[in-house]
Amino acid sequence: MNTKSLELLLVSARDFPLEITLSSGEKYLLPHPDHVQMHPDKKSLVIYPDTGGFPLVVDPMHVTSVKPKGILDRLKDWFS
Repeated sequence: MNTKSLELLLVSARDFPLEITLSSGEKYLLPHPDHVQMHPDKKSLVIYPDTGGFPLVVDPMHVTSVKPKGILDRLKDWFS
């Protein structure tokens, strides 16, 4: 994913919660912009998982998709 596009998505609080999918298939829910940060060098994305634990540092090029995760999507996941 383009680093500039990713950065623009991550600073807009109106689009949260977001779900980030990595090239490994892992998915992370970001309920608020405070859960993700682009490193100033633009070569690292730091994800603070909603479930707690340690922050994850990934290359932005490994982000395959970013999509809004509205309440209906979360309910569908919960019931499936």
